[in-house]
Amino acid sequence: MAFDSLALAAVAAELRSELADARIQKIHQPDKHTLLLRYHGQAGRGCLLLSSHPQNGRLHKTAAARENPEKAPLFAMVLRKWLDGARIIDLAVTDCERVAELRFLSRNELGDSVRLRLIIEIMGKHSNIILVDEKGVIIDGIRRYGSSLSRYREVLPGRTYREPPKQLRTPLPPADEETLATVLYAAAEECTLAETLQRRIAGISPLLAQHISLQAGLQPNMTAEQLGAADIDNLMKSLQELRQRIATANYQPTLLLKHGKPADFAAISPLSWRGDETLSMVSMNEAVDAFYAAREAEQQFLARQKQINKQLSRQINRLNRKISLQETDLAQCEAADEYKAFGDLLAANLYHLRKGMDSISLPSFYQPEQQITIPLEPALSPQENVQRYYHRYAKAKHSYGLIEQQLQANQEELAYALGIEQALQDSERMSDLTELERECIHAGYLPPLQPAHKTKRQNEAKPTALPPRCYRTSDGLTVLIGRNNRQNDRLSLRQAAPDDLWLHAQKIPGSHVILVTEGREAPESSIVEAASWAAWFSKARDSGQVAVDILPAGKLKKPQGARPGFVVYTGQRTIYTKPAPPPTEAALAEN
Repeated sequence: MAFDSLALAAVAAELRSELADARIQKIHQPDKHTLLLRYHGQAGRGCLLLSSHPQNGRLHKTAAARENPEKAPLFAMVLRKWLDGARIIDLAVTDCERVAELRFLSRNELGDSVRLRLIIEIMGKHSNIILVDEKGVIIDGIRRYGSSLSRYREVLPGRTYREPPKQLRTPLPPADEETLATVLYAAAEECTLAETLQRRIAGISPLLAQHISLQAGLQPNMTAEQLGAADIDNLMKSLQELRQRIATANYQPTLLLKHGKPADFAAISPLSWRGDETLSMVSMNEAVDAFYAAREAEQQFLARQKQINKQLSRQINRLNRKISLQETDLAQCEAADEYKAFGDLLAANLYHLRKGMDSISLPSFYQPEQQITIPLEPALSPQENVQRYYHRYAKAKHSYGLIEQQLQANQEELAYALGIEQALQDSERMSDLTELERECIHAGYLPPLQPAHKTKRQNEAKPTALPPRCYRTSDGLTVLIGRNNRQNDRLSLRQAAPDDLWLHAQKIPGSHVILVTEGREAPESSIVEAASWAAWFSKARDSGQVAVDILPAGKLKKPQGARPGFVVYTGQRTIYTKPAPPPTEAALAEN
């Protein structure tokens, strides 16, 4: 969900007493949207995160560590000038709005006491963090803009601060049932009940609108025109209860989990989450921090994955173009025998040729009744035309071998790049991407790291090799699956025992799969299960049936100088299976 006004109110209610009289110790700006204010008060030390991100705008206490840029941005320098050592007076929140104020007592250049406000506006793409003095004049904003961007107000140093435009909505709760009915019936044909509550009542987010509808015993997707007097009364009671929760700070911080990871959060336990996996949290700040830490990690993962994939796709497209051109050249070279035949036929009928002829039709050596038309160069003599075809024959025969070698090399490189692309698609965590990025740099698909980054990374500990994916079949046998080409090599050629079974999608880029047999004969059910996983971790994932080769790992051979992940083998057994992902319960704890 978005960080709504209820979440902001819950966060502020928890922080207000802790922040009172606390002093700002450090100010950091890790990126263009985020501020970190480290403070020390009677409750101890803490760190406040303020974000103006279009999708992740928020305010809460955080425990997550963030890397700071070597050079502080301008806004961070301004805040350090005015707020370093400042005392926090209060944290105020605008009712039913996503606007908060941190109020400070600080000192100016002359040492005089001044009151300052750091205003956090969470408004999607218009989110901002603005420092304002006691006269209401803007000192600076994390995002500056003038009248060319907004005719309503300017956020520039020296301009008078103007509050964001108010949304014309009915207060929470409405004055009475009649007012609520008027609001709902006015939009009866426009949208559903939940959408109407969200658009017409102040402080109601989509998740809250669903919760209020269900709490009143109504369906969120029904229309307002279906409501009766009793329904209006129940909705009014739900809205009044929500207002009472805000007034008494009676919140239920809750996380929604999917696959064990935070997928959503709420200040109260929503009724729409019934049956889903939920986790009650000690505080709203912890709930918000946990959710956004997971969300931002996923966003960073996807952004880095997209960046690597963009460079890799460029390389794959280049290889495809080269292969297409070389296949065309090879097809032309295959006509070399025709050039020799033309030369022989012209040499045998040299007395029929005359300079200036552009073609001649001669009977075939093998089928005299068949006439063959041979193009000629009018500017060349008969002997020169004969030598021209012999020369083209010799050139084509010589080029054929070179082009064939280049084509084979490019086809092998394409298979290698497609293998990296498949591993990139299957990657699950940032460490997977780090390994793949390193492999792409080594292969020349990505530019080397900048010297500054290299120096920084050289000071870090050398990263340990990632373990392969590890699962168990229904029969209890261990299955190891490579994460990238280099790991495929280690897994198949070093780690696997000679009698372990090696599985791979036939002639398709994909992961190497090892079924650990421990010297025993593997049950057929485990082989079929591992084969379906091998098909899943390949480019044929979306196919109906995939051919999977199976043989003992000891029979694998790696040609000298071959790319990582490339092996050759004979004597394999092939089965056809439908791709299937390993079930969650099949994963081992160390995976």
